[in-house]
Amino acid sequence: MKQSTTIFLVGQKTLAREGLRRILDVDPFEVVGACDNATAMIEFSMTSPAPDLIVIDEQSMDSSADQVRRLRQHYPESRIVVLAESFRLVAMASDFVAGTDGYIVKNIDCAPLIESLKLVAMGEKVMPSELALGMSEKMFNGSNETVITPDLAALLSERELDTMRHLLMGSPNKVIANRLAISEATVKVHVKAILRKLNVQNRTQAAIWAVNNGVEIGNLGVGQSGEYQAQASA
Repeated sequence: MKQSTTIFLVGQKTLAREGLRRILDVDPFEVVGACDNATAMIEFSMTSPAPDLIVIDEQSMDSSADQVRRLRQHYPESRIVVLAESFRLVAMASDFVAGTDGYIVKNIDCAPLIESLKLVAMGEKVMPSELALGMSEKMFNGSNETVITPDLAALLSERELDTMRHLLMGSPNKVIANRLAISEATVKVHVKAILRKLNVQNRTQAAIWAVNNGVEIGNLGVGQSGEYQAQASA
C-alpha cells in the first residue's frame, strides 16, 4: 500500500527549488525529483513512475500555462499546482484552462501551503483567496451595479447575465443556485448557454472573455472561503 504522496518540483531557480524541497519533503509527501522546466522533467523521469503531484514555481518563467500544458499531456493522472509570485486573474485562468489543479500565491505560510497541496492531492481544485476577497479594481467598482457591454447584453439573457456575474467571482454551481434561488440543474443550463453563445469551451474561458471585453462586477458579496476551494464543472 502506498504510504506517501510523491512530488516533482519544476522551476528555473535552483535555490527556490531547494527551498521548496526542504519545506515539502515532510510526511505525507516525498519529493522525488526537481528540474528547470517541463522538457527537462519529461526527459528526466521518462523511465520513472509519474509523480502524484507536480509543483511548478512560475518565478522567471515566460508562461506557466505552457509548462502546465506540456506536463498535462505527458502526465494525465498527476495533479499539477502552480506557485505564483502574485495573483493575476488572467494568468490563473490560463493555467486552469491548460490543465492545472491548483493556483497558489506564494505569500502563504508553510503550513497552509502543505494543507493546500494535500487538498489538491485528494482531488480538489485550489484557488487563492484573492479570487474571492480582492480580485482587481478592474473587476470591482465598489457599487452594486454590474457594467455590461452592449454586445454582451445582446448576447445573454438577464438570467444568464446574473450567472455570468457569479462565474466572474469563481462561484461553483451550488453557490450560484443558492444566491439566485434557482436549482443547480438550471444553473448548468445557463452556464451551457453562456459557453455556447460566447463560443468558449468552459467557464474559465468565459470569465477570461468577460474580463478581456471590459465586463466589471460590483459588490455581489463574498461567501465563506471554502465555497471557492473547488469549482464545479458545468
